[in-house]
Amino acid sequence: TLFRSNGRYNADKLLQSCEVLCLMEYTISNGILTARVNARGAELCSLIYEGAEYIWQAGKEWPRSAPVCCPWCGVVDGGKFEHGGRTYAAGRHGFVRDCVHGLVDRTEDGLTFQFAVEGFQDDRWPWPFALTAHYALKADTLALTYSISNAGTETMPLQLGFHPGFIAPEGSAIRAGKSELPGGSDTLHVVTGTFDNDSMCVAHPASDWFALERPDGRSVTLDTRGFDYVLLWGVPGNTPFVCIEPWTGYPGPGGMFDRPGVISLESGEKMERTLTIKLG
Repeated sequence: TLFRSNGRYNADKLLQSCEVLCLMEYTISNGILTARVNARGAELCSLIYEGAEYIWQAGKEWPRSAPVCCPWCGVVDGGKFEHGGRTYAAGRHGFVRDCVHGLVDRTEDGLTFQFAVEGFQDDRWPWPFALTAHYALKADTLALTYSISNAGTETMPLQLGFHPGFIAPEGSAIRAGKSELPGGSDTLHVVTGTFDNDSMCVAHPASDWFALERPDGRSVTLDTRGFDYVLLWGVPGNTPFVCIEPWTGYPGPGGMFDRPGVISLESGEKMERTLTIKLG
């Protein structure tokens, strides 16, 4: 009866609901590289190059693959913030990653999603904004571009962070373009206990890129230019994956406008950042 209209089944509503419930993932390919993206959070959930999967498949150790942190990165003091006399709950990494994005354009090698927050009466965030996420494949490279526009009349605080998880078999290593990893090295070997103390942060990195090199000779390289922080994270013990996370901002005490690296987006202003992932 849920889909009945005037005693008959409403086919359009039934198909729309089936798409939301069952057809949340979209696949694009250029013949070399294949990507699969989930409409929930516009999250990258698969990246296959030369028959090999590179993205962590949301296993029991971590139930996500490559979420996006927005409109803030990391934790917020006390798990809440205040604005305009109201208190808003604020979980880790923002809420955008958990919201269904609408697919607005699709080609063989590209996907474009949109998501909007009205603000004002929204219980999650008081500042209206419009977000576009665009995936594009070119040869062995995936480019993910996020554009966020302030759709309100007030200045809006904003942080954006990419949080992709990559499969990291035993013997993998993280490399940076400059010697700024722990110990002043350009290499961090991923061994049991590497992330026992949680994530590592490279603030204001001098490196233009960070890479994960696997013992099978495969690699993934992220162009981190335009990001003020790069975090490295895996689970404690023997981690089967590594996250290389370019962020525009970082957690810190105080209000949403006080957080390190926060961008104060004026009314009508747009912020755009691109994460480029090259497979080898």
